[in-house]
Amino acid sequence: MNNLVRYRAMESLCRQNAVFHPLDSWRLLAEAEMWHHKAQQEIASRFDECNRIPSAATLPAAASRSEARAAR
Repeated sequence: MNNLVRYRAMESLCRQNAVFHPLDSWRLLAEAEMWHHKAQQEIASRFDECNRIPSAATLPAAASRSEARAAR
């Protein structure tokens, strides 16, 4: 999660600098776009990680936890 926050901050900083440095705005906006894509990749990897189908090795552990919660 820290990477995502850092990527978004860098994107914002580049866009702000582009406003104050018009001669370098093309380079700064390109850099902002790079940070934007890095943030999108980070979000996609987190999404894939959360939606991954659990392997057979983790299923018994998950089942025992849900059984323990049901017993309460």
